[in-house]
Amino acid sequence: MKQDKLNQFIARLYLATSKIELAEYRDWALSQLQNLIDFDGAIWSNGHQQTARFHNHTLVNVPESLTQSLLEYLSINPFTTKIFENLGQPIDMRDLIADEDFYRSEIYLKCFKPHGIERILSSIHLDERTGLFTLLTLYRFERDAPFSAQDKLLQKQALFHLLTAAKHALFLQLQQNNDSQTKAYGATEHKNSHKAICDNQGYFHQIQTSFIDLLERYYTNIRGSSTSLLKLPFTLDLTKQAYEIDGLQVKLKPFKDLIIVEIWPQGPLDSLTQREREIVQTLANGLTFKEVARALDLSPSTVSNHLYRIYQKLNIGSKSELFKLLG
Repeated sequence: MKQDKLNQFIARLYLATSKIELAEYRDWALSQLQNLIDFDGAIWSNGHQQTARFHNHTLVNVPESLTQSLLEYLSINPFTTKIFENLGQPIDMRDLIADEDFYRSEIYLKCFKPHGIERILSSIHLDERTGLFTLLTLYRFERDAPFSAQDKLLQKQALFHLLTAAKHALFLQLQQNNDSQTKAYGATEHKNSHKAICDNQGYFHQIQTSFIDLLERYYTNIRGSSTSLLKLPFTLDLTKQAYEIDGLQVKLKPFKDLIIVEIWPQGPLDSLTQREREIVQTLANGLTFKEVARALDLSPSTVSNHLYRIYQKLNIGSKSELFKLLG
């Protein structure tokens, strides 16, 4: 019965990635987890192993002050090193310290008791290629309701799918937003681009695996002595929306207080201006020369002049050659 509920939980996570609003997805996912594992409160955090910083938190029935307390008392929290030594394995506080000692301990009295927390089950997933980690901690407010071995097994299986589905939801909805903007404004999006979300220093907060693959093709010594990739191997030029660096085309877009970094190998069409790319894309959609002019609210002579410059830049002489470059 529990396995059936787990399978249903996993299926709902992925099916909802295109249906639940991005801002609500993690809260919704934790509400689904609550149907699988009984808990009173939870913290779902993301951070980076090398910086030891949390990028964000999703909280269920616990105040923001708890996250501050956890950081303040990090040095006396027995979970601090244990969960990194047991990646992917849920750790119950009872695995680390006997109840009679825990309820007299400094960490309980200063950090957990003020928030009504009596039972704790925590696990962490680390992406070794990026150093990004996802921490999931579940709380119960009743001392006589300890977590069971079955709860630990379910959390272990659920955590991977929680973070994978949330990451998929993020990049899926970013792509949907790009597609809608392309349709509305006639902008062109590169079909083979890869995305990451960074802060303005280039430190990763979320990243597509294909983004890492592409960086490793262009920067062979990217990792140095580290096995994980902490940040971009180039400095972000925040004065520009798009530019070329080391053979890669880079496009930047604000995302809350972070930046979406989109990269792809530079090709011939990347030398064109935005207006020239709009003309190329409109032609590729099957419109005639005059229809292109009407669609972009330009005169036929202006389109003709643009097309002449496009041919010069690409060193071609016909539309058929242009379409070959488009693939």
